[in-house]
Amino acid sequence: MEELIKSSIFNGLVFAVYDKFGPQPIYMFPNPIRRTFQDDVNHESQKDLLELTMRDYTQISIKNLSLLIGDGSIFENPKIQEFKHHAIIPFPDFHSTSLTYFHFVEIEQSEKPIATAFSLLIDENRRSFLYNNMDRLQHIIIDFFLKFDKELFGNLKTQEEVESFFESLLNQMMEIQQSPSTSFSAQRKMKILFSGLDDSGKSSFLLSVDRKYSKLIGVKPSLGAKVSSIEALGATIFLWDLGGQLSLRQKYLNKAHIYLYEADLLFYFIDVRNQKRFKESLEYLKNIKDVLAKFEQKTPIIYVFSKSDPDILNSRKIQNNISTLTKAIVSEGKAEIFLTSIFDPFSILRAFSSGIAKLSPNRDLIEHNLNLFLKDTKIYLALLMSGDGLIIAEVYTPKASKITKINEPQELLNVFELTGPQFAILFKIFSKYRSIPQNEAIFKVANSVILVRKVKISNFEMFILLLVDDESEKENINLKLPKFIEITADLLLTYIS
Repeated sequence: MEELIKSSIFNGLVFAVYDKFGPQPIYMFPNPIRRTFQDDVNHESQKDLLELTMRDYTQISIKNLSLLIGDGSIFENPKIQEFKHHAIIPFPDFHSTSLTYFHFVEIEQSEKPIATAFSLLIDENRRSFLYNNMDRLQHIIIDFFLKFDKELFGNLKTQEEVESFFESLLNQMMEIQQSPSTSFSAQRKMKILFSGLDDSGKSSFLLSVDRKYSKLIGVKPSLGAKVSSIEALGATIFLWDLGGQLSLRQKYLNKAHIYLYEADLLFYFIDVRNQKRFKESLEYLKNIKDVLAKFEQKTPIIYVFSKSDPDILNSRKIQNNISTLTKAIVSEGKAEIFLTSIFDPFSILRAFSSGIAKLSPNRDLIEHNLNLFLKDTKIYLALLMSGDGLIIAEVYTPKASKITKINEPQELLNVFELTGPQFAILFKIFSKYRSIPQNEAIFKVANSVILVRKVKISNFEMFILLLVDDESEKENINLKLPKFIEITADLLLTYIS
């Protein structure tokens, strides 16, 4: 097993559990070594060789499982066995980054399912391999544990008894190593497609995202594929604006290996006002989906009903158009649909935020930690945003509907997803002129209070928006917030890259 690890790009594997003795590593490959103090000093100069002691493996296990367990209240959740999440977690002390899989396992001698964390460790300079091959790696890991969990049910076996299982798993990982989705690099690179018919609002959407509003007047159709790039949350994101003229659409489909292959995300645009072209647009969408299926790509799709301008949005015609399109798209399965307008830039930011969130394997675990934070305080809704107002995570409780009198959960989220970035921008404007003496602002809305806090994660500025019913809760929130930031910091630092 150790020779196999040496021949791979992986630093090691560790499977940890949280039992009556707390977090502890159970299976570790390579085997832990024993080192004296002098060995530790010498080891510090050997960054290219990862040698882990039992103490090192225990530190990894504690860090992993503390992200999952929090204050332990998760064990009270009756649906605990449904909890299955992946996350990218940095371990700078060991010059490694891990793809970690969290789930709960039933053990015969335990009354409750036990929490587990399996980590695949890789050199931190090659962490983009984990991101760029995420779907393939996750699929293999989940399939592995569907079988391996049955082996654990009776009694925890010795490392020697399970080594062949993990050796088989590592061999599957190495097959991906031999044919990775993209080449190795130190930084993650992503490809986002913006597609739809001509005059469907793609270019205007991109300009709004870039906040170059002065360029919106007289926007010309995209002739061919326009590729630009942005740096966001530590990654390079390539934005492909695919012109929608008929001849170009056929070109993209015929040369899909260039234009559609390895797309991390697709925004598909439909002009909500142009009913005459709905059939044409839906047919093009189907053709794109067929190509993605041929490539066996599970590219997430964000549906953008563009030109949903505020002055016409409530008209019967537009509402009928929205209903027609929604039925056509939702009939094929669950879909995320956004109504956008260049006259409401926050509607565009909200759609873009939702798409960016899909690129992170850490969002579910961040929202899990945010939920634990809410349970520990009297907060009823929370949004975590980047410094630019992109929504990273969001959670809410039923009480949020009561104090806002917005009964529909999706409508509740829509309201805060639209207004959250505006609160963050207001905060930045006032703090620039020193109208805000501290890193917080308070907005009183009807019977509720909205707290906006600026927090710093490493060199990244972020905002957290909290809905409470009483300003007096602020003291308890300030007391508990540092703990949330502490356990979530690493997840945020590797949110995308």
